[in-house]
Amino acid sequence: MAVASIETTADDGFVDNSSEIFFKPSISPSGWSRQVAADLVAVGDIAAILLGVTLPAYIYSSVGNLDIPATSILRIGLISSIIVYVCLNNWGLYSTAKMNDFPLHPGALLMALAIAVLAVLGLGLPFTAGDYIHVWYWSATWLSASYLLLLTNRVFANAVLKKMTKAGRFDMQVAVFGAGTIARRVRDHLSNPALGINFVGVFDDRHGQARLNTHGLEITGKVQDLIATGRAGNIDQIIVALPPSADGRMATIVKQLEQLPVSVHVVTHIASDLIEECPAHKVSSLGPVGLLDVKAKPLSDWAPTLKRVEDYGLGTLLFLISLPLLCIIGLLIKLDSPGPALFRQRRGGLNQQEIEVFKFRTMIVQEDGSDVQQATENDPRVTRVGWLLRRTSLDELPQLLNVLRGEMSLVGPRPHAIIHDQQWSELLQHYVNRHQVKPGITGLAQVRGFRGRTIGKNNIEDRVSNDLEYIANWSLWLDMKIITRTIWAITIGKNAH
Repeated sequence: MAVASIETTADDGFVDNSSEIFFKPSISPSGWSRQVAADLVAVGDIAAILLGVTLPAYIYSSVGNLDIPATSILRIGLISSIIVYVCLNNWGLYSTAKMNDFPLHPGALLMALAIAVLAVLGLGLPFTAGDYIHVWYWSATWLSASYLLLLTNRVFANAVLKKMTKAGRFDMQVAVFGAGTIARRVRDHLSNPALGINFVGVFDDRHGQARLNTHGLEITGKVQDLIATGRAGNIDQIIVALPPSADGRMATIVKQLEQLPVSVHVVTHIASDLIEECPAHKVSSLGPVGLLDVKAKPLSDWAPTLKRVEDYGLGTLLFLISLPLLCIIGLLIKLDSPGPALFRQRRGGLNQQEIEVFKFRTMIVQEDGSDVQQATENDPRVTRVGWLLRRTSLDELPQLLNVLRGEMSLVGPRPHAIIHDQQWSELLQHYVNRHQVKPGITGLAQVRGFRGRTIGKNNIEDRVSNDLEYIANWSLWLDMKIITRTIWAITIGKNAH
């Protein structure tokens, strides 16, 4: 099928897909999540306990002729592993504060196992009253085996994580906005190499005479430079460190930084009511510096991995299933009207980066640039085959290619034409915040009926509100619900033209 070199009319199509760039990444890959690493250690701990329970049971059943039901062994393993995990977690043995010195504490490991063994024995699993002697022998063997395996897992994890920390795999990129005594304290603390933090720089809009005393800090750039660095994927956290007298300026800066896919914090010397639309603030700290958590980084820890598995796994399956249909539709378009079967349109992607979105051609014209007219009901530009494709949203099906290329995801905010992104970002201050994640073939706004032509400020504001709700509340379950509802929305065809 031929592919048009320029793009067609803007619409708010409806099949879904948006993924990270697969063939050539557009942003530098971030390092390992500390939480993911700690969770993997926890998985190893649980596996060690389960194996420690199973081995003695197998030996006793084969050598000692003691019949222990497999269901009882599984029940014992699950109960004891849960107890051990809860104990170790509450005692801080999954702390991510120092990945180069991950908690080992052999005494705490033994104590947690002892508590688990005594708890299981108290539940009377799995022996009868006449087997008490075997209970204590078996329990001692179980405790010894699990402890040895648990300690081995911890020693191995400690060595691996120390090596990864030294290689900078857990380094967090942190930038500071504001130049003054507070920023100096933050910078000095961030300089501690044991924290695994890369200090990106100090940014401040006031240069020269406007900033007479920077307290020895070298200013890296202004707020626009900070935003550009964030969009390039070079920042994980931004700390706004301004004095109490700059409350109004602080609120303005935070608003501007909300568009970035990073976590944003402000020092806690300012009142939380200075930041609007954030009713439940969380407080954290960075060494001696107290922080108010204004905004969390979207899709952090396990979320990016799950999202990629969803996009590439389910996206590949959908593409293979729909491949015959793609060929048939392409042939029908060629027979129905002159021109290519596919067209490409420039749209806004992750971090406002420009991407080319694939669609089936549904019109007799192709528009891209400063004048892109949205499709309307009974639009004379729509071809006969194009009308059916728009009605069923099959014109969006080629965007599965964008998903496999990593430019889109199956679920996410719908990408809009570049000119419309520019227009609507001038109309709504928070419009650009929807670019914190990759765009999708379908999204929360679409399954709630905000599909098709955009009419008026209220309409686009409602769509953006749904997009931001999706970003703030993402889960794999939410994506599955949206995909399911998408099928129903396509069936009824509301607002499709």
